Amino acid sequence: MSLAREINKKLDEIIEYNKQLIAVNKDYNNPDFSMTDANTGEKVTKEMVLNKATEVYEEIIDDLNKITNNGNNCKNIFDNLYYINDMGEDRRIAEEIKRNKLNIEKAKQNGKNN
Repeated sequence: MSLAREINKKLDEIIEYNKQLIAVNKDYNNPDFSMTDANTGEKVTKEMVLNKATEVYEEIIDDLNKITNNGNNCKNIFDNLYYINDMGEDRRIAEEIKRNKLNIEKAKQNGKNN
């Protein structure tokens, strides 16, 4: 896996983490919401969830720092301030979109022939 792809994967994990954190905060703002630990069956508090979330976030950041050697391995591979442009990934996505469109058209044609 290329360095850019590994970094992008970790950045995607951070984005997904942030989405889940927003959802948890929204759930805990609902007074009827409660969560129990799957292992112990005990009620889980918001603070416990946020502490675990902090641990997960720190693990992602630690992994990102290991991959990039604290930013030293990724000099000059960023094309913009927010994300790494991986041309190989762009091609794979374009090919997948093309295959999906082709499959949709084939399914439409098969439906008309029946």
